[in-house]
This record gives sequence, structure tokens and C-alpha cells, in this order.
Amino acid sequence: MSPTPNAVPEGGPRTGGPESADPRPSEGPATARQPRRRAVTATANVPLTPTIHVLTFSLPPNDSMEFVPGQYVTFFFRRDGKSVTRSYSIYSSANLHDRFSLLIKRVPQGFASNRLCDLTPSPAATETILGPLGKFLYRPPGDRHVVMVATGVGLAPFIPMLERLQAESPATPTWLVWGNRFMEDLVGRSDLERKERSWPNFHFVPVLSRPPPDGSWSGAVGHVQAQVRARFPDLSHADVYLCGATPMVNEMQDLSLELGCPRDQIYVDRWGEHSG
Repeated sequence: MSPTPNAVPEGGPRTGGPESADPRPSEGPATARQPRRRAVTATANVPLTPTIHVLTFSLPPNDSMEFVPGQYVTFFFRRDGKSVTRSYSIYSSANLHDRFSLLIKRVPQGFASNRLCDLTPSPAATETILGPLGKFLYRPPGDRHVVMVATGVGLAPFIPMLERLQAESPATPTWLVWGNRFMEDLVGRSDLERKERSWPNFHFVPVLSRPPPDGSWSGAVGHVQAQVRARFPDLSHADVYLCGATPMVNEMQDLSLELGCPRDQIYVDRWGEHSG
């Protein structure tokens, strides 16, 4: 994020909803299901770092939720007698219909992120959601290549997108440029490296803005914007997906246009500044 990754609180909160270009009529996304409000139960809470958790929620018996990779769910909470909502991108496979997982970053003093990260899985750990929601959707790439850019837990929607892309269009040249501050923030790095080894057309570019001083990091350093500029001088034949805080997404959107990407081939999910 600009000027440094994770410069604003993360974890998936949005001020409104994700924004994206309208789907192209000839190659639109898979049809999104009608969202429904429902109760879900926390069945797993796995801390990946002291501040980043993967939470899994199950749907009620005989219920199911189909979503298009890239979509999110909105949680409804009560705080001091008022309704509070927070939205989080779905991190798990779109092939799972009876449960879903989220990648959530604990925000200091953040009401929703701390409530969720502190959940103890049990039949009583229920929350109310509305979903699936959002127009930041996986789209078949056709003969274009795909460039995904994320910072922090903005990675979340790209995990089910990559799964779908590998299954349906493995010949598509695909890049994931993922920025973080510190090496310990690279949750799921080993899984993405395994995917890179097993999928010849997938290229994973982790970027650290604050690499360890001992020289143990041999990867890219700096910010995602500079990495994209250096690696992709021409984006005219690319689908560009951007997910993260508004400053980074705005800068990357401008840069993508500068590098020749048509506006209707840029898809964005802006995460607003929130208290968490």
C-alpha cells in the first residue's frame, strides 16, 4: 500500500462495497447467486501470525452458499445498541458450498476484527452474515494474460480466483504480485510457491517493504507499484485485478492505465479505512 504496505487497518473492512469495471458482455463472469442473510457457526480459528487468522464458518444443515471467486460476505454485529457491519473476502475454494473461510487481520482497537479473531469455535459461536456479495469477480481471461496485485490480507480473494484459473485456463500466463511489510506477514507463502512449481504459467512475486536486516530475504524489495512498472512495460493485453486499501488500488489503477491496460480490463476491490 502506498507509501508502505498495510498503511491502513486491514482485515477486509470496506467503506462501501467493492468496485469494479462492468463485465464485458462477451466474456462476463460466472453468474453470482442472490445473496441471503443467514446464521453461520465458527468451526475453526487458526492463528497464522499473532495478528492474522484464518476463520472457517459452517452454514446451517441443508443450506449451501455458492459464490464466484472474488466475492465477500458481510457480518452484522451489535455494539452499544447500534448495528455494525464489516465485510470480508472469501478466502476458501469456491467448490465448497457448506462452509467458507476468511483471512482476517486483527486491527488494534478494532471491534469487529478482534471479535472474530477471538472467537472460540463451538456450536454456540454463531454470527449473522449476508452473502455472497460483490462484483469483483473472476472472469475467463480468453487470450489475455492475468496480473493480480494485492497487499496484506488483500490476498484473500485471489486464492479462490487462482484455483479457478488454474483449473479452467492453465495455459494463461498469470502473475500474483503480493506486497507486505515483513517476512512474517507472508502467510501462505509456501502454498503459493508450491502452486508456482506445479503450474508452469503461474508466477508468484512476493514483495517486502521492510526486509529483514540480516540479508535472509532474497526476493523483491520495495512496493508493488514499482515491481509492476519494472516487470510489465505493456499491459495492453492483460486483465488486471487489484485488491487492497484505497491508496494502493488508486495508484495501481492509474499505473495500469499508464501502461496501456484498457480501463474495462481493470477490476478493483477497494478496502476502506476502518477501525477494524
